[in-house]
Order: sequence, then structure tokens, then C-alpha cells
Amino acid sequence: MKKNLVILILSLTGLLWFQISCKKPAEEIQPAPELNENGDTSSLVVQVKGLKNTNGKVNIALYNSSSSFNNSNLAFKTAIVPINAIPLEILFDSLPPGEYAFAVFHDENNNQNLDQNFLGIPKEGFGFSNNAMGSFGPPSYDNAKFNVPSQSRVTQLINLVFY
Repeated sequence: MKKNLVILILSLTGLLWFQISCKKPAEEIQPAPELNENGDTSSLVVQVKGLKNTNGKVNIALYNSSSSFNNSNLAFKTAIVPINAIPLEILFDSLPPGEYAFAVFHDENNNQNLDQNFLGIPKEGFGFSNNAMGSFGPPSYDNAKFNVPSQSRVTQLINLVFY
């Protein structure tokens, strides 16, 4: 009975597990070697480690508020990046200073969705800023958020998680 209850809870929470996809038009972003210092803008470099192969692409959604977090349709910026090296670096340039969080996944089959098994558990690698993790789903915005100061380059190192 207890085992069935755990499976039911996992199944129900799995339906809410992730909405990481790039439904919003995404930019093809290539890493740039230098910081672009235009006025008050900053840059974010996301270093993605733990990729198992170079199949597909890496999808990333950058959020600038807790109300939009983990809703790909409300992402501040999104990107679909070809995997040309492991580890992979993704640059978001010309960002206004502020608070951000992101979700990233390795879309191995190029379907622009985080594939899940029948329980809703991801079948592809994923991660969040600060390497934050939730208990039965994505982490909270507060656990994933980080600050990007004015005229700076912030680097986030993400280790993808595979189940």
C-alpha cells in the first residue's frame, strides 16, 4: 500500500515536473570570447558540464522574475545551442543588471521538449542555475536565482543531472 502511494505521488508530481522547452522563439547563440561592455549591460556565461554526447542541442531558458520561472512561454530569453564542444559554454550578452535564474536541458533528439518516462521523470539531462534541485519537481526561484551586477560577466557552472 505504501509503495503504491509513493508511485501515485511520483506520477502526479511528474505531471508537473518540468516545463523546460523552447516554445518561445529561441535565438541560436554561439559563445563570444570577450565581454561586451555597452553602457550598463552585463553578460552571463553558462558552462554546461555532464553532457553524455554531442547529439542534439542544449535548450536554455533565462528568467528574470519568480512569476515567470519555469514557464518557457514567459522566459526573458531562450536559446537552442548546437553542441560543438564538451563542456559547452553559452553566452547571454547585453543583459541589464538584475536577478536571474535559468533552466537548461540536453535535447538529445531535437524535439524541443524534455522527454520524460511514464512517471514524468526526465529521460534527458537537465539542470538549473546554482545547480539547484527541487524535491519532487523543479527548484524554487529563490533557490535558483543569482545576481548579475552592472558591467560584469557572471559565470554559472552547471552539472547536468541524468536519472
